Amino acid sequence: MSAKDNDLILIEAIKWLGDIGCSEPLNSDKRDFYGLISNPEYFEEEKIDSKIPQNFNFENIDNIKSLKKYLLSKIPDLNINAFSYDGFENSDLMVIGDKSDVNINNNEKPFHGEVGKLLDAMLKAIGFDQSNTYYTNIYLLSDSIDKDMINKIIKKQILIVQPKVIIMLGAEVTKILTNIDKSIFQTRGKWFDIEIDNISNSIPGISMFHPRYILANLESKKETWEDLKAVRKKLT
Repeated sequence: MSAKDNDLILIEAIKWLGDIGCSEPLNSDKRDFYGLISNPEYFEEEKIDSKIPQNFNFENIDNIKSLKKYLLSKIPDLNINAFSYDGFENSDLMVIGDKSDVNINNNEKPFHGEVGKLLDAMLKAIGFDQSNTYYTNIYLLSDSIDKDMINKIIKKQILIVQPKVIIMLGAEVTKILTNIDKSIFQTRGKWFDIEIDNISNSIPGISMFHPRYILANLESKKETWEDLKAVRKKLT
């Protein structure tokens, strides 16, 4: 990410704080607290060779690149960009959305366009970005992948990353990870214990409005800010 792009994210983050009525003075210490003067390293995804050993199986996968190799090998019509993820694999914070908004052939990340810019600003305001957050979606935009496999894939990513907190953006993500079939207006702002096989302790996950919804309903910014502060508190 260029310095210009990073500056634009900082501007959006400051606008975000203003829009939600943040009254705390943004002096040097406060800006540093919110992550507004950090210089994060951003992680570029390397090209992935889809060839894997014959004896390679889903259960022994222990990193995200290997998971993508496996999926490309086992799902013939899966485009190389369909399994989209971004950020740092060993992050304390994991953000999970529902689906991408653009064609998967454009080599896009899980969150992009106006949705991505808003999400960047939201997380930047509490000191998180691509250097300390892992991002992914639950849907891979392939008709050959059923819901059970989608569940396995997202839970495998959680097992690999082992975050301390999960942000679930929208009702679909919340339903898959909690088995609670309620609208986002019933679950938003609530914390759930996410149980993953082979992880002894449950992982706290919060249900939040998707940035797509926030863009269409700007009055939801204040509720979202409360959720973000709860995430920050949980991670400190």
